[in-house]
Amino acid sequence: VTGQLGTVMSESSSISLTYARLFMRELDSSNKFLDTASIHLHVPEGATPKDGPSAGVTMTSALVSTAFDVPLLDDIAMTGELTLMGKVLKVGGIKEKVIAARREGVKTLLLPRQNEADFMELKEYLRAGMTAHFVDHYDDVYKLAFDQTKVPPLSAPSRGLPVITVVTPEEVVAEKAEAPSPEADSSANEGQPDPLSQQPLPTGINPRPSQTL
Repeated sequence: VTGQLGTVMSESSSISLTYARLFMRELDSSNKFLDTASIHLHVPEGATPKDGPSAGVTMTSALVSTAFDVPLLDDIAMTGELTLMGKVLKVGGIKEKVIAARREGVKTLLLPRQNEADFMELKEYLRAGMTAHFVDHYDDVYKLAFDQTKVPPLSAPSRGLPVITVVTPEEVVAEKAEAPSPEADSSANEGQPDPLSQQPLPTGINPRPSQTL
């Protein structure tokens, strides 16, 4: 493993390889690629120090993809710490990761189930047009990240909690942006005569002249 990784990220890469091997044995016991291949994992921008467990599900997916020689779906980004049992755990920096995904034009996110509240707290313009799947186990990452017609199916139901999917349409944010605010309405009417003052007085009532006090 190279790329100036800290201790936590190095350990995360080891966990990813161990779990990927176990996962592959469950899916296709005849596929021995991860058991026999010499694997070198490099995280780009080697001059920049990196650490943390957030890339666990991503590194595991890269290893499974390599073993099957099947690419991941191209319009997808993911993050999440992975345990040796395949559980996907909460990570930090959700806002920064969503912004990075938007910058790359990615509209589908796989996030830890425990990060749902963090995602929903983001401003709507950051979530606009995004589809976020909140997962609890790597089984669901596998089902969402790969074209299921090109890889072996899971042999059993997912071992995680049900996936939560949140879709934020772009048009909702656009409509809110176009709606005039009450302040805008009041400022637009500044300097205009009060429509009530233009109403004629009832018959028999004379206006009282103004007085200076």
